[in-house]
Amino acid sequence: MTVAVTRSEDTGESPERRPRRGVPNPRLPLPLVSVPTVLLFTGGAMVWTGATWLVVNEAAPLWVTIPLHALVTFTMFTVLHESTHHAAGRLTWVNELLGRLAMPFVAAYGSFPLVRYIHLEHHRNTNEDAHTDPDAWTAHGPWWQLPLRWLTIDFWYARFYVARQRTRPPSERIETAAVVALSLAAFAWLTVSGHGWELLMVYLIPQRVGLAVLAWWFDWLPHHDLGAQRQNRFGATRVRVGLEWLMTPIMLCQNYHLVHHLHPAIPFYRYLRTWRDNRDAYLARDVPIATPWGRELTAAEYREWRRLTGSFDEEPPAPQPLRPSRFHSLRVAEVRPLCEGAVTVTFEVPERLRETFLFTPGQHLVIRAEVDGEEVRRAYSICSTPDSGELRIAIKHQLGGAFSTFATTELAAGDVLDVLPPDGEFTLTPERGRAGRYVALAAGSGITPILSILTATLRNEPNSKATLLYINTSGASTMFADELGALATRLGGRLHVVHYRTDERDPDLRTQRVEKPFDIVGEALAISHERYQRGRLDGTRLRALLQARLHPAKVDDWFLCGPRDLVDMARRTLAERDVPEENVHFELFQGALPVRPSRRPGPTLTVTAGGKTVEIPATVGETVLSAALRHGVDAPYACVGGACGTCRATVVRGSARMDVHYALGDDEVAAGRILTCRAVATSPELAVDYDR
Repeated sequence: MTVAVTRSEDTGESPERRPRRGVPNPRLPLPLVSVPTVLLFTGGAMVWTGATWLVVNEAAPLWVTIPLHALVTFTMFTVLHESTHHAAGRLTWVNELLGRLAMPFVAAYGSFPLVRYIHLEHHRNTNEDAHTDPDAWTAHGPWWQLPLRWLTIDFWYARFYVARQRTRPPSERIETAAVVALSLAAFAWLTVSGHGWELLMVYLIPQRVGLAVLAWWFDWLPHHDLGAQRQNRFGATRVRVGLEWLMTPIMLCQNYHLVHHLHPAIPFYRYLRTWRDNRDAYLARDVPIATPWGRELTAAEYREWRRLTGSFDEEPPAPQPLRPSRFHSLRVAEVRPLCEGAVTVTFEVPERLRETFLFTPGQHLVIRAEVDGEEVRRAYSICSTPDSGELRIAIKHQLGGAFSTFATTELAAGDVLDVLPPDGEFTLTPERGRAGRYVALAAGSGITPILSILTATLRNEPNSKATLLYINTSGASTMFADELGALATRLGGRLHVVHYRTDERDPDLRTQRVEKPFDIVGEALAISHERYQRGRLDGTRLRALLQARLHPAKVDDWFLCGPRDLVDMARRTLAERDVPEENVHFELFQGALPVRPSRRPGPTLTVTAGGKTVEIPATVGETVLSAALRHGVDAPYACVGGACGTCRATVVRGSARMDVHYALGDDEVAAGRILTCRAVATSPELAVDYDR
């Protein structure tokens, strides 16, 4: 085959991808029950009992007992806080029980569901105004008001909730009303029976002190003078570094409160480990950092300080400039029919390129070929596993798709295709000691990266389990149907597959396969390895699964691969159930949407690629990539739809706008990264660098 550098207009087969970016996933499994949280509750209850005995028997002065009771308010709030985020363990009933048991020690007149709702509103709207983010009450107003605001945080919570109580579930309102009535009745009885003094000294005054400290340490210290989370989630919460030997136990790890906001489901005692494991990723996003005394540090100052103090390992060497990957000619070893209108293509990888084409499960290849005299580039996920020794992709025919038509009808063993080395971040690297719980959702050819991820992970993680929700029209067009069935059987119940068939005449809907029962993500159910459902997987069905069998607390990672509407629906539904964003990984399949340039003269572009810099003219409305290719620049690209990320570059001078940027996170856009296939210059001169 010959190769020519022209732009492809084929909007067919190739899945265009948006690898999930942003928050690094620490992959710290949640234990069945968080023992430190249980011990913290037990210790707090014991201290409260002892301090109360001292007051009742006048065995210690109040300046000793009041701080002890206030300490209990602080520690019990941590238990309550963990339960709010389902971080007290994978068992839902443990979180519900600990949350309700800890609540009276913090604020007896409030209910656990009420606090959970208010606190999650804080996480959704961090650093907005106090009417949107209830915890912003602690930071607004002049400095002299702040202590008064910290002392009255629960009154503001009450006002915040009352304004919204009509929208809350009936069960939550009933429980809240019952708790308020019972607590007020108890306070009144204690006062009337002559125990008002004990109530004041044992509970009301220490609780007020404890709440003020909580508002100060949980709210004001990590959030004051920072921007809203919706603008930059990495800039809405700070860490307070230094004196960890003292600050971490005193603040119960809230000196690393940023970690909690980025990973709400991680238990408090793992914040510091998470920071250390992922600090380079956080520092790359210029997260807010302060010393215990309030001095703000830049990421560079933090690195230098840690290097000088020797507290952490030496910093890694500075990253080298990126260079566009080079295409390699690979011979096709085999083209095998897969299902109706689909084939698998296996490549021969010569020994000298073995290391170049090593891949992580979930990555994809960019294929370049000439079809009918025109160059086409397509991205296809690798469906084999790294330990198989094969480099294999699957291609499904799409109506009007130039390359998919060629691949499914003419491509044969012995042909040569140009292939870029594996790329993509929609991945999961297996770890043998991990006992993970995974759920994957795929539609059509979205199964290709999912198959590689699930096969490699479940083979190499013998204690892990997975559920696959797989949507197709019928069994005849279902890719890898037999492979999935054999894999589920071979794994002995660690993989459960639910097929959704939109063609109700599909024979599989009438002939159910029945095999031995499977334990679905940790919950024993008498169902087979594979089962079949009529119709699509919509939001209603997914919510029912989340409620019954796929409770978010029992799933470590979600992998979504399919059309944009399906992926968006799943992401919204998971967000509604408070699934942490870093636990949801997705790729989009979407047709390319070319931008048609105008004939009028436009901006001047300066393009650097492969170490060479050229200055070229562009027309009004023309994308950077289109102009570069038109003038012979060997710029990297694949999908031309803003999803695969192959054409990313950095703006050096000038400005550009993108209509879509699926493959870039907001932090990358803010740092000047663009997808040149969707970027149009908005300044008279624009300089971009593919090598940065």
